[in-house]
Amino acid sequence: MGQISLEKAYLISAYFESTLTRNAGLFLCLFAVTLYLYFNPTYNQRRQNNHTSHFAIMFFVATFHLAINCYRLIQGYVDKHLTPSGTNAYLTNNMAWHFILKDIVVGIQQELGSAAAIYRTWVLWSYDWKVVVVPIVLLSIHIIAGILISASLYTKAGPIFTVVVYDRLVRTYLSIAFALSVITVGLMSYRIWTTHRNAVDYHVGNGRLLSIMWILIESAALQIITEFILLVSICAYNNSQYVVLEWITPLVGITFNSVTVRIKLQSLKEAVMQRQDANNPVQTIGSVPLRHFKINIAKEVENYAEDSKSTPESSV
Repeated sequence: MGQISLEKAYLISAYFESTLTRNAGLFLCLFAVTLYLYFNPTYNQRRQNNHTSHFAIMFFVATFHLAINCYRLIQGYVDKHLTPSGTNAYLTNNMAWHFILKDIVVGIQQELGSAAAIYRTWVLWSYDWKVVVVPIVLLSIHIIAGILISASLYTKAGPIFTVVVYDRLVRTYLSIAFALSVITVGLMSYRIWTTHRNAVDYHVGNGRLLSIMWILIESAALQIITEFILLVSICAYNNSQYVVLEWITPLVGITFNSVTVRIKLQSLKEAVMQRQDANNPVQTIGSVPLRHFKINIAKEVENYAEDSKSTPESSV
């Protein structure tokens, strides 16, 4: 398999990151929708304040990461292009402050996303700490592995680990991130599915819980697939890892917020349909509406002067 050059990899990664984050990107659109739903009095629910604040932090972290990469591109491809070391040496200098800061921001974003997923799992399982013990332990190991990787790269005395140990740390770090995503999504989906199964005798149709479960799975699928591709590319020592790595920062925030926005929009749609049904009530049996039909009513009137007779009076 042919290798892509580092210069091309950094350019491609910056393009896709800017598309996902800014410049009418998906992350920016989701952020705008979230602010609209939060500040609009019609849709505002204060209990979602924590989610909105958490997402705002993730959005600004992703924007800051994009700003750092833009600075690196301008410096590397314009200012350092004609220097003896060249663009490649500038972008891959792991002792430079911008390189250190960029990777720290990526790690912070991943920890924020994992922590949010664990919190949602804890809430769905009725605040049962036993369910989230394993994810919390994995998150702790993930944070420690990230710190060790940073210490290995950025110490002035040189790498404190051998290449073999460093590679194992990186693979462990990415494997735990992938496992955390799969475990938390699996736990949340299983909880929703079991709740739906236990309540299947009390509702008509497929039920709302299944649609929420599929929203959760679909929203998390992109991040899980990206983390798997990143892990494979690093294990294969392919330069495409630098392209995929820059996508992680906006994708974590997109995954977190798309679940909230899609469920909220679905709730608003159901509320509108319920109001329409209330304005035009139709008697139903189960979920099958009955047709309007006409009834002829005859009233019998007793007249002392004449015999009783029946006259049609009205129709409905």
